[in-house]
Parts: sequence; structure tokens; C-alpha cells
Amino acid sequence: MMPSLFVAHGAPLLAIENNSYTQALQQLSSQLPRRPRAIVMFSAHWEAFDQMVGTMETFPTIHDFGGFPQELYEIQYPAKGDEAIAQETVQLLRDAGVPVGLNTTRGLDHGHWVVLRHIFPQADVPVVALSVNPNLTVVQQYAIGKALSPLRQKDVLIVGSGGTIHNFSYLNMRETSEGAFDWALQFEEWLQQTLTGWKVDELARYRELAPHAEKAVPVYGSEHFVPLVYAMGAADDERAAQRLHMSFRYGSLSHTIWQFGHAE
Repeated sequence: MMPSLFVAHGAPLLAIENNSYTQALQQLSSQLPRRPRAIVMFSAHWEAFDQMVGTMETFPTIHDFGGFPQELYEIQYPAKGDEAIAQETVQLLRDAGVPVGLNTTRGLDHGHWVVLRHIFPQADVPVVALSVNPNLTVVQQYAIGKALSPLRQKDVLIVGSGGTIHNFSYLNMRETSEGAFDWALQFEEWLQQTLTGWKVDELARYRELAPHAEKAVPVYGSEHFVPLVYAMGAADDERAAQRLHMSFRYGSLSHTIWQFGHAE
């Protein structure tokens, strides 16, 4: 049984940085029970009303950002797709009553490849790309993840890529250490207690219950938070959560890794 994971993709510069977080990402593959057959991955940077499932023979690399060093735009992550797993993903979602579509033209955005190049640097594990819908409720997002949990029994690694705290209004770009604002630490502590206690009802009310939720997850920018919910739902059958890493950039941009379910 594969666990499911949530990983923060931070700023695009993370792709070429060497710090405690990139080192933690690089150790992830060795912590899995075995090499995944494929990776089914939700990216915060692919938003759609219906749940989209993406597959291609080889994914092109999308450089969906501007104003960064040329080195970033030269990075390629030519992961293969997996048509069989993509079709099974579509069927599981349909069986759960989730509106779903298959996409065969969209490449991997930086929410996918920035972290994947640290976890599987050879791009030798097939990928199935999934969209997110921040307009759904937490309960609905959780249900989508839950619908995909049977894939974990087939050595498929389900990953949500986003950020538990992601708000440009509260970034201090002069802060280059891994220190964090007190409010950011308080939000992450609440999240840890809620996830490890598997309190889905409280998570569904995070906007009213979590301290400083309005700063951590802006009302019109929750797309980075929702991949966490999909990844959690994918381990509903085990209901075990562990935060494997937490660090920060710019005072509030959180770099967290969550494992849901047991690695067996």
C-alpha cells in the first residue's frame, strides 16, 4: 500500500535551490515502500470546474512564471504518461459521481515538476496530472481524494502539490532564513493537530476555526490549500497523518510535507 503525500512547491526557484526542504524532498523516494508504478498528482496551478485527468505519451514542461533566472526556463522534466492509470482514475471518479474529463494536450506545470525533479530526478516514473477546484467545499474535495484511494493498492503514489500557507500579501522577500511569523506557526500548529487527529469536520470549517486562516489561505486564493485535502481524502481508509517536514521562506511561505496513510 502506497501512502498519499502533500508537498509544497514553494516558489519556482525551489527547483534549483539546495536547502533543508529540497533535501527532504530528495529523501522522499527512499522512504516509500517501493518504487511507484505511477504518480497521480494534483497541482494547484491547474484549476478546472470539472475534475480533469491529464495524460500524454511524454509531457512537455510548462514554465508558467516570469521574471526568474534563465536557468529555470531551460529545465525540462519529460515524464511519461500512463494511459491505463489515467483511464482507471477517470473511471473511479465517474463511479463516485464526480464530473470528470480526460485531457491529452496539457503539459506539466511548475506545481508538478518543481517538486518531482527533486523526488524523482530522472523523470522515470509515469505521471497522471490532475486539476483542482477551489470552488468545491472541503467535504467535496475530500471525497474526490477518497474516490482515488484504490489506486494506492496498485502501487500508485497520489500527491497533492500546493502550499498550506500561500499569500503574496504576507511575504517578506528580504527574509532569507527559514524563520516564520508567529501567526504562520500558529496556523501550522492548528493544522497539525487537526490532521493528525483526522478531524475532517474541523478541517471543513478551517476558515472559522483555524487561527489566522484569512492570512494563510486568502479567500480568493485557496487553490494552493486544496491539494492537501485531496491527498488526505486518498487515505481515508487508514486515517493516519504525519508531517514529515516543515520550514519556511520569506517569513510565511510554508514548505511542508505530509504523509497520509502508512507506507507498507
